[in-house]
This record gives sequence, C-alpha cells and structure tokens, in this order.
Amino acid sequence: MASLLLALPLAACNSSAPPPVAAVAAAPEPPAPGVVGGGVGRELDEKDKAVAIAAQQEAVSSGSVKSWKGGHGAYGFITPGPETAGAGCRDYTHKIFINGRPQEGKGQACKSGDGWRVTS
Repeated sequence: MASLLLALPLAACNSSAPPPVAAVAAAPEPPAPGVVGGGVGRELDEKDKAVAIAAQQEAVSSGSVKSWKGGHGAYGFITPGPETAGAGCRDYTHKIFINGRPQEGKGQACKSGDGWRVTS
C-alpha cells in the first residue's frame, strides 16, 4: 500500500507535457534613426545620436518643434511639417550643429498602429 502512495506523486513527475511558458511581451521597437542615421549624424557619438533620435521621434509624434543638446556641444532642432491629408505622414527637417557647423537633413514620418514612426 505504501508503494502505491509513493508511485502516484512520482507518476505526476514523469509527465511528458512541457511546463507552461509565461508569455513574454515584445519590447517596443526603438525609434528609427531617420536623418540622424545618415550623413547628418555621422559625426555624433552614440550618446548624442540617441538624444537626437529621441528628440526627432518626439517632434514628429507631437507635430511641434523640438530642440536637443548633446553632452559634447552638439545640438539641434527638429521642425515637423503638417500631416498630409489622407496619407497620415509628415515631412520634417532636422538641423544639427556640430562644432558650430550646421548640417541639415530632411525626412518623413508616418502613422502606424502604435503611433508615428520615422520612415526616412
């Protein structure tokens, strides 16, 4: 009788079913670099690029001019244009000053299911 009682809990351990897996939420996709990822931002270090990309994303999402300042003297301004009727996109201009020299790039952002995304 005692062996029967011990066999039941052990039988449960020998189940071939895999253990339940907790669902893992996908991390949100980081903002696209847009013009900062191209020639305009090539002289920025990685920290300043991250600041510039975050400001760029905020500007195109809000539709308002946004400025940023990096840790090494670089700074910039993003000026988003109006949303195009029916297309759900807007152009933007990002002007970056590195060592006092202005550089300017133009890009576009469009609405997606989770907000505005820089496309170029």
